[in-house]
Amino acid sequence: MENSKSGDDTLRRKSEERLRFRMDLPDEISPEDANELIHELRVHQIELEMQNDELRRSQVQLDESRMRYADLYDFAPVGYLTFNREGLIVEANLTAAKQLGRERARILDAPFFLYVLDRDRDAFYLHLAKVFKTGEPQTCEVRLRAMGGEEFYARLESIPVETADGRCICRTSIIDISQAKLAEQELQRAHDELEKRVGDRTAELAGANELLKQEIAERKRAEENLKISMEKLEQSSRELQDFAAIASHDLQEPLRKVTAFGNMLKQKCGSSLGEQGNDYMQRILKANQRMQSLLTALLEYSRLSTKTNPFVEVNLSNLIGEVLSDLEIRIAKTGGQVHVGILPVISADPTQMRQLFQNLIGNALKFHKEGEKPLVKIQSPANKQMIRISVEDNGIGFDEKHIERIFAPFQRLHGRSEYEGTGMGLAICKKIVERHGGSITAKSTPGKGSLFVIDLPLRQAGS
Repeated sequence: MENSKSGDDTLRRKSEERLRFRMDLPDEISPEDANELIHELRVHQIELEMQNDELRRSQVQLDESRMRYADLYDFAPVGYLTFNREGLIVEANLTAAKQLGRERARILDAPFFLYVLDRDRDAFYLHLAKVFKTGEPQTCEVRLRAMGGEEFYARLESIPVETADGRCICRTSIIDISQAKLAEQELQRAHDELEKRVGDRTAELAGANELLKQEIAERKRAEENLKISMEKLEQSSRELQDFAAIASHDLQEPLRKVTAFGNMLKQKCGSSLGEQGNDYMQRILKANQRMQSLLTALLEYSRLSTKTNPFVEVNLSNLIGEVLSDLEIRIAKTGGQVHVGILPVISADPTQMRQLFQNLIGNALKFHKEGEKPLVKIQSPANKQMIRISVEDNGIGFDEKHIERIFAPFQRLHGRSEYEGTGMGLAICKKIVERHGGSITAKSTPGKGSLFVIDLPLRQAGS
């Protein structure tokens, strides 16, 4: 529309210039000038016709837009009203007229309070006043009565609008919330019914209170029996641990004899045994040595529960420093590095803590990748109740499907020819951690190192 108006102004100025030009023409003009003037007039006539066509198309589009807006406004699913400051209806769509039960023409210029129930009229006027006073959107809920007599709950959502002539009006949507209100009332009735049932049930429970007190006495007797059973179980466990310790200790003596006589036989009769006989003897001695190592590990495992020290304050940084001193030769041999972060002071058995970290660090040094120097990182983020200590290496790693297996006694993931050991190291670590009320787990990927994570209480009961 603005382009059409600009074109009209330009055309008008050109026509005025031509008119002034013609007024300056002499009474008689040459045929050539007359033909040129006629040609220009025809060109400008075409331009005027094109401008008129454009104006007609714009008018048609404007009319169509107005019709679409009118349809959207009139047939919207929500009623729309416009109020002046006095609360008179100055505009309304067909939906609002239908909600109020009258034709649109009959509700215009009429006060809206006619459709508001008496007890809610003050709420409506307060709502309208707040819209005009604050200049901000407002919402309220009122009950309306259509002219047909039907009442319904409505939510009024209003916004202030300034007209082109500077007046302030209020545009309001009317949303029928009767169904929501009915559901709310039904919910309240259900709530009241539930409270009544709870009261009745409470009375029933009060009546059954005496029966519950017989049950409590029976439970106490059951708990006492359970306590006696647990004491018997603990006694049996101690006896079993003692038996394992005695058995592993007593079995050491015949193994030592086998080793001693085997070495004597090898020294004195080795030349007469021949190559095959010496091979057999060497295998016997190696098997005997492995048996001794397994029995030593079994003895150490059984002593974790029987030969314990009381919990005392243990400075883990100092303790791991001592462990690294013990492992100094192995660290130098592998060319490895052990980085230790700041570690806390905890309540623990110092001997078992020493075993725990000696096994974990020793494993990290042992299971390193060929041609790569082992790197071990030990650190512990701060925590008030529990501590978490991580021992991470860059070794050969393992498949996490074996996570349960690696903590079981005498379990190995590699053959004895690849890596020495009894398969008891991580089982001992697990038992130490559990004795301290903690847990140990591991994460690993083959060829990408392992991460062992230990969670321990910072303080032990009775320490």
